[in-house]
Amino acid sequence: LAFQMRLDPMNIKLRELVKAGAIGQVGYIRRRHCLSVLFSEGFINGGTRWHIDPVANMGMFMDDASHAADFVLWVMGMPVSVSAEIGNTLNEVAADNTGVATYRWADGAFGTVMHSSVVWAAENTCEVYGDQGVIIQNHDDGPSTAFKPPHPVGLKLWTKETGGWEIFDFELPPQHGARISNVARHAVDFLKGEREPICTFAEGEQSSQMILGAYRSSQEGCRVTLPME
Repeated sequence: LAFQMRLDPMNIKLRELVKAGAIGQVGYIRRRHCLSVLFSEGFINGGTRWHIDPVANMGMFMDDASHAADFVLWVMGMPVSVSAEIGNTLNEVAADNTGVATYRWADGAFGTVMHSSVVWAAENTCEVYGDQGVIIQNHDDGPSTAFKPPHPVGLKLWTKETGGWEIFDFELPPQHGARISNVARHAVDFLKGEREPICTFAEGEQSSQMILGAYRSSQEGCRVTLPME
């Protein structure tokens, strides 16, 4: 499964910091992953129109929030419940274009996955808050990569021990498409038996449960236990 977030250097470093205990016990993680495609007539009416077909693609939250769900699964493990709101804002061209899902882990941590396909520009993509520090990541989705300020900061760490910010020097691509293109080489290497899978089938099933659970929560107006029966 080609979840490009697992191959991004900033995401890899962020996960390493969390796993190494750089910010202590995690209390909250937020991942925002957005697009501007539903403002584009070419996307809506061209060869990419299958994205907005509810039979082919269910909804844009299923299509794109699945990447963010896999990311928080990769960093935090499988959550035990989800509460969500998913629907349309700003236009009605897709089955849904915006959603917010709140997850809970067995250790008490909270997490939020947010997606919208009607976002022109952005900056912050991930926040992780722990009892010993904070990790902030910027410019790691389409809208935030396309429109960066003059001196963008991609990843930074604040710790209680230092009382200040450590900025990590990552080269940010001009467009998010460069990150997606990076998947191809890794996928080929996997098929040739030269690397482990980017994401296992079992992990793909778990992140799908996270998204399907969010849809059920939104439709039924209730918290949904994960994994679902």
